Amino acid sequence: MDNSIEQYAIGELLDGRYFYIPSYQRGYRWTDKQVDDLLRDLLCFANDTKDDYDFYCLQPIIARPITDEKKLKELFKDVSLDVLQEKGVWEIIDGQQRLTSIFLLYKYLVAKKGWDVETLKEEEDGKELYHILYATREDSSVFLENLNLDMIKSEDVQKDNIDFYHMANAFRYIDNWIKNDGKIINQRYNLGGSLDTVRNSFFSLLNGMRNSKTGSVQVLWYELAEDKEKSSIKEFQKINTGKIRLTDAELIKGLFLLNKNFEQSPKFIKQSTLAIEWEFIENTLHANNFWYFLQKKGTDMPNRIDLLFSLIYKKHILSGLEEEEWNDQLKEADKDIQDTRKSAIFRYYYDKFEGKQGEELQQEVAEAWKEVMTLFRTLDDWFCTPATYNYIGLLSQCGEDISRLIMHYDRMPDDSTQSDFILYLKERIRFYLRGVKRDDDGNITTLYKDRKNIYRLLLTLNIHLLNIQNDKLESESDVYKFPFDVLNAQDWDIEHIDSYHTNALKNDDLKKEWITTAFEDRKNYLSEEERTTIESKMENKDYDSIIDLLKENAGETEVDEDLKNSIGNLTLLDSETNRSYGNSLFCTKRRIIIDRIKQGVFVPVATQYIFSKFYDEKGTNRSVWAREDMEAYQKYIVKMLSEYLPENN
Repeated sequence: MDNSIEQYAIGELLDGRYFYIPSYQRGYRWTDKQVDDLLRDLLCFANDTKDDYDFYCLQPIIARPITDEKKLKELFKDVSLDVLQEKGVWEIIDGQQRLTSIFLLYKYLVAKKGWDVETLKEEEDGKELYHILYATREDSSVFLENLNLDMIKSEDVQKDNIDFYHMANAFRYIDNWIKNDGKIINQRYNLGGSLDTVRNSFFSLLNGMRNSKTGSVQVLWYELAEDKEKSSIKEFQKINTGKIRLTDAELIKGLFLLNKNFEQSPKFIKQSTLAIEWEFIENTLHANNFWYFLQKKGTDMPNRIDLLFSLIYKKHILSGLEEEEWNDQLKEADKDIQDTRKSAIFRYYYDKFEGKQGEELQQEVAEAWKEVMTLFRTLDDWFCTPATYNYIGLLSQCGEDISRLIMHYDRMPDDSTQSDFILYLKERIRFYLRGVKRDDDGNITTLYKDRKNIYRLLLTLNIHLLNIQNDKLESESDVYKFPFDVLNAQDWDIEHIDSYHTNALKNDDLKKEWITTAFEDRKNYLSEEERTTIESKMENKDYDSIIDLLKENAGETEVDEDLKNSIGNLTLLDSETNRSYGNSLFCTKRRIIIDRIKQGVFVPVATQYIFSKFYDEKGTNRSVWAREDMEAYQKYIVKMLSEYLPENN
């Protein structure tokens, strides 16, 4: 038997089947908060206006069938083998907390109706609550079967048995919740305060089948093959390491690699080929230099191949829509993807393959995988081309959804060139720089406090300079690819080139440290008289006067605050370098940055230009960043980025 993935309604599991919870799992431990979350979600879903056949999806259940007669007799001593074989028995590897909670809710609802097992079968078309046996508590099945409202009246019930205590507590909580929170929720939906109405909403929802027009609760059922050589404990440890839920990628991988997708012939694609290609994609995406040209900091995924499936899912959502309509649809798609209960991407592929068999299924799987490989090759082509790599990486850092670029690229005419695509990328960059302000003369008036737009502006400048350098080469070079992995691995500051804080030296120790460093950098330019003055003032601890003297000697005169906070006095620098020199003189900063470059530390090209005094065409003073430098630097930025900047606004 092969591994399989199905989607079941809870109503389909209400057939009297048996679940065994092995000893390597802890007992039932759901808290009031977890039970509350489940009840609230289910009741709100039941009451919401929804599409026909809509469903609430629980996180996946991972199970393995047990058919070995000897093992069945050992586990379920009080149940006949015939019944076990008729109903079916599964070892639950992951999901027992959810299954037990649903059991307790359904058990409560049936108890409030006053029905026994036979009445439930008569009234609900043969429905029978499933049975649960915890290996750590041989009498757990009996306790759950006999659990009733009278047993939970005492707060002390089963305090000597921690597993039974939590089960009874959840049962009691369900009763109290329905009488209070459930009643309030129904009143908000204008459904009145009848407790029967609340309970019937839950009951109808849980009894719903996959084809129930009014809605149902469904679960992804991941069934492992019954292989005596495989350890369920290892499977459990693998799944639960770090408490990470089963991701869409893991579910989709299981869906793609099912043996039945390849059993007729390797006419369309071999299972081994698909597995090798899957691994190659995963390895490529786990290289940070590839990943961070597509994603910004803080958007990592447990399985990075999930990104490709989310892009394909979004392409499916956007198909047939004009570009002006994409924004709203992308927001909705992101909501669906982030809602882990929906497993929207997995369901997209599950629906593709469901109901197909033989060559029809093989062809569907092959075509779906071909779409994945085509997308990956497109991304790889962009990565290998410095211009597209730099522009797309820039857009990613601005928050661009890559699916937008994919959609536009796929819709371009067959005779389109890379230059046509780059024009579109530049158009998208202009969109993200639309918040930059300019005056009537075209000067940039956006100041330091608008950090988002200043950061985007400075990053765009560095990207543009690298692309200019690359364009001058006869062949493309990775040397001119911006290291987005480094950008995301470090913290970056928008640095004031000429220090903004003139009074940041709050105590004498900081002032002495500043003076020592500045003196070292200016000693060859100090007159004998200035040296004598400094020595005298040091003895008198007149540190402020010494600082003023050294600044004057370096030519660092005060400029107005707006100029200091303008783009002409700002650059990008990693925070470690920035913190290392604080509010030092420009000449000190210049020395430290040159040393950092020699050590192999990444310094953005525009920042290198600044501290090498690239913009000082007269070459009059390499030790100071004066008003003239700020104005020249600003003009250079406007000239370089003219095709990205908004009109005067």
